[in-house]
Amino acid sequence: MREFLLNSEDFLDRKAVAFLQESGMEKGLLPVNWIHFNERVKLACFPDNMKTISSVMNELTLDEACRIGKSILERIIELEGNDEISLENVIWDPESIYMNAAKELFFICMPAQIPYEQRHSEIYLKRVYALLEDLVSEKEDGDFVCRQIDYQKERAFGDWESLLPALDQRSGRDEDDASLILKSINTPAPVTFEIGHRKFRIGTDPVEVDGLITGVDTVSPVHALIGWNEINYYVSDLDSENGTFVNDQRIAPNTEVPIGEGTVLRFADYTFSVE
Repeated sequence: MREFLLNSEDFLDRKAVAFLQESGMEKGLLPVNWIHFNERVKLACFPDNMKTISSVMNELTLDEACRIGKSILERIIELEGNDEISLENVIWDPESIYMNAAKELFFICMPAQIPYEQRHSEIYLKRVYALLEDLVSEKEDGDFVCRQIDYQKERAFGDWESLLPALDQRSGRDEDDASLILKSINTPAPVTFEIGHRKFRIGTDPVEVDGLITGVDTVSPVHALIGWNEINYYVSDLDSENGTFVNDQRIAPNTEVPIGEGTVLRFADYTFSVE
């Protein structure tokens, strides 16, 4: 199909062609007339001062690979709101993704006609996850990042916003010694909880909970639980009356929502920072 497309106008999507001509480079998409087959019969182009990410992958540190992964996701988030092209037509291959000296990424997108019902299938989503794992899997501590990617893939497939933090939460420390610190912001008396890998219940019942909040009447006796699932920390609301909130979003009861440094937690009316 790609070879036929390059040699025929019969299946060109004129709307996509116009978009690529007018806004392509601005959106990180290479001009169609730069594209041809390389010696490996893969779609490629040879723009000046750009390299494929496959040519630099072995030289990247984990931090650099994660930054490229985040750049890929940010491009996707921007392009998904665009009706002119389909991300099914983007070539999700390290040999067909280019990076300039400023570390900006550029993709090949073929302007092929695609039936509307196929414009947002799961095929490209799976390719993106595979691409991200390829970027980090061979790096030191890359297995830790891969586990986070897999976890987010199972939890919220195709939700790139929720995947971005997985590429931030990198750690060379001994995971067995890791701990999470919760510091209260507006409780009647200052409270700090240090949480390890054991399940940690938060509430107002001094017998049933590990983290006690006193002098409040909107927090439930056993309000929420914070735990570790071998990949990351999470918070779970335990059917509390007034809810548990992650970054101001109320979470569903008895679901595990990942948290980490920088997360803001709220139990009913009382807010904690995560450090």
